[in-house]
Amino acid sequence: MPDISHDFVDECFEPSTARAASADRRMHTELAASLHHLAEAVQTTDGKLSDSLGDFASNINAGRFVRPSVFRHYFQLVTSLSSGDIDATKALISKMNATPPRNAHRTITHFGHPDADQISLELISDGMRLAPISDTLAQDFGTLLEAGFDLMQNALPELYGEITAIVHEILLGGAPHGDSVEFDGASHYQFWGLLILNPKHHNTPLEIVEVLAHEASHSLLFGLTVDEPLVLNPNEDLFASPLRQDLRPMDGIYHATYVSARMCWAMETLAASGHLSVTDHETALKAAQADRDNYKKGLSVIDAHGELSATGQRILDKTRAWMNRR
Repeated sequence: MPDISHDFVDECFEPSTARAASADRRMHTELAASLHHLAEAVQTTDGKLSDSLGDFASNINAGRFVRPSVFRHYFQLVTSLSSGDIDATKALISKMNATPPRNAHRTITHFGHPDADQISLELISDGMRLAPISDTLAQDFGTLLEAGFDLMQNALPELYGEITAIVHEILLGGAPHGDSVEFDGASHYQFWGLLILNPKHHNTPLEIVEVLAHEASHSLLFGLTVDEPLVLNPNEDLFASPLRQDLRPMDGIYHATYVSARMCWAMETLAASGHLSVTDHETALKAAQADRDNYKKGLSVIDAHGELSATGQRILDKTRAWMNRR
């Protein structure tokens, strides 16, 4: 298995296919290690459950890549086992075993389709405002999404490789009727490999590239912070965010600042690629400038109030160095 040392994962600000693939493998090896630990913890009290946990972990170590729902079930399993609910724990490991390994290619589905309804309801249970969309809208947006991926593959191949290594399922959904603020994209640390998009807010391949660069950068940070968090500020301390109207904890400010820089990289690099029309070239540069402005706002908050971990400091130093080059 590839080593994912600090020097490797933080070696550059720009997208890296190899780094993303190693982060994905690291998430799986950490999942397997934790399941082995849980298997040892219950061995004397429930041998069957211990065997089930250990067998699943061994399958991962043997090369099985799992779907985002399995990572979610793992978090639920830890909670149920910690509370002594053995029946719930057994039900969850059964669900994990019954879930097929992830597909070699990305899967695109939508809330409103039976295959996606369960994971959609899981997200809603965590407070996400998500509503079903029609099959027709999902199909039309799927075509646009592939056009965005094609543009990225041609113009930004390393970003395409990075996203392909991390994002294996894309869930499409809308916002509930009447919501004054709607999401355009989202990711969740408990669903490694999943990206959620709202078709309403993305109408061109260029906009697809921008939102993919945005949301996949959140996922990348999740994968780079297995050993320690980005920031040490208490979650109850809230600050102004460059991307949100509401106040956010410092971890959210850090994510928004890093993501803004990566969106800037994507739009500036795409504008310089020669793959855009004159109109899209101008649109990309305007978007990049807005991203730079958001980055500066977020950075000022981090510099004033952020208490960074060693990992958070290294990643931010690389980000700052790239943004200061232009």
